[in-house]
Amino acid sequence: MTKNTFWIFLMVFSFLVVSCAKKEIPYTPAETPPPSVKQETSPQQAEEIPQAKVEEAVPSPEAPAFEEVGLEPKSAAWVDAHREELLIYGRSTRPFKAIFFDFDSYAIRDDMKERLMENARYLLEHPEIRVELQGNCDERGSSEYNLALGERRALAVKRYLLNLGVPEGQLTTVSFGEERPLDPRHNEEAWALNRRVDFVIIK
Repeated sequence: MTKNTFWIFLMVFSFLVVSCAKKEIPYTPAETPPPSVKQETSPQQAEEIPQAKVEEAVPSPEAPAFEEVGLEPKSAAWVDAHREELLIYGRSTRPFKAIFFDFDSYAIRDDMKERLMENARYLLEHPEIRVELQGNCDERGSSEYNLALGERRALAVKRYLLNLGVPEGQLTTVSFGEERPLDPRHNEEAWALNRRVDFVIIK
């Protein structure tokens, strides 16, 4: 092989090597996905979305439906038909039970203590409720005396509730004396129904 042929061969070989070499692909950062591509939800968003669904799905708690006996006069026939119920609730707002008293007395009877405990338990479980303790008497005695006796009965019930742990802010007292009887008749059966303290929720 002549010297000229060798140089020609070397030049062709070098050209082929350079032209066939792989070119490096320059690095470019990943592109932002187009709007049509769904991106993953961040952890913060993942916590907020279920919370919003829970708030929409769960209805807000409603206040319990209360019921109380009206103040309008009742006939003797109506009282007889409802006597068993009246001997439990009197004119109290349900579910509170009335507290009954002996003649000319404001001492808490033994058979009324369980009722007071039930009423106290309900008040403690519902601290947002305020009740008015309404003292009542039968018709015997003067109006002034019965107003004072009704107040003593309401205060006796209040003291008992306070001793059971009911906050004083949930309780207020008033006396109606003989002015609001449940039973309009004039006998011992009627008087026993009218000597009481009602628990009335203050709206």
